[in-house]
Amino acid sequence: MKIAAVIVCAGKSKRFKKDKLLIEIKNKPLFYYTFKAFYKIRLISQIILVLDKEKFNLAKKIIFPFSKNRNIKIIEGGKKRKDSVYNGLISLDKDITHVLIHDGARPFISKKLILNIIKNLKKNQAVICGIKSRDTVKVVKNGFVKKTLNRDDIYFIQTPQGFKKDLILEAYNRFKEKEVFDDAQLLEFYKKEIKVIDGDILNVKITYPVDSIFIDAIKMYV
Repeated sequence: MKIAAVIVCAGKSKRFKKDKLLIEIKNKPLFYYTFKAFYKIRLISQIILVLDKEKFNLAKKIIFPFSKNRNIKIIEGGKKRKDSVYNGLISLDKDITHVLIHDGARPFISKKLILNIIKNLKKNQAVICGIKSRDTVKVVKNGFVKKTLNRDDIYFIQTPQGFKKDLILEAYNRFKEKEVFDDAQLLEFYKKEIKVIDGDILNVKITYPVDSIFIDAIKMYV
């Protein structure tokens, strides 16, 4: 296996009201801490950082010093997340066999979880992580309950999501016009098996202003 990570940092942060990935923590932007989590994993041979053009100069300044010891590329994102992921996938070196796709806004990703994804990729073509629902889940339309789902079957899915590179690239090339909620959903169109492992409750995605409480937590421990 030769593994790469594609870290997607090209979002518009509409729900956060400002670019959350540029929030500074000890003079470093948020996406730096996400990047460092993957950089520390020696099993990862290449890191692709997908960014808006506006972040390029900053990224080059703080990320390129690490490229002396690792294959790192900084590339431009697309209009939507799936476009950014695709740009990252087609930028991977030819000898990469497996890829981890991760949201830049999940800076709390742990070494243990990354390694567990990689471990499970040895026996599976696709591996995702998630947290089993602890709450009752209902389908609601126009303010009224339509049905209640069995929470034992419900997982809140996180990233990173790991794939055999050729498989996820093929899925993107074939189904990239479809609207999907995550990368693994593309493989559902193929009826491919997707292994699910336990995620990490601390692996939160910074999405809303209230999530600033998690950013404050980072400041305490870095």
